[in-house]
Amino acid sequence: MAGNNNGWGGRRTGAGRPKGSGRTRSGKARINRVVVMLDEDDYLVLERQARKTKLPLGTAAFELMHKALKRAR
Repeated sequence: MAGNNNGWGGRRTGAGRPKGSGRTRSGKARINRVVVMLDEDDYLVLERQARKTKLPLGTAAFELMHKALKRAR
């Protein structure tokens, strides 16, 4: 375990998804994260929409939120 003795493993140089490598518009893809709680019905709608658009669930949620906030401006 590189530099970490608490049993959770160490951070490897270069490990993980590079910042900004997602489908978002900018290199700031991993900042300003927000968590939302959905009831079962809303979650199923989101999941269905993600499947229909062939996007990962998180990307589909981001796009829906982005469009709604753009309209609210």
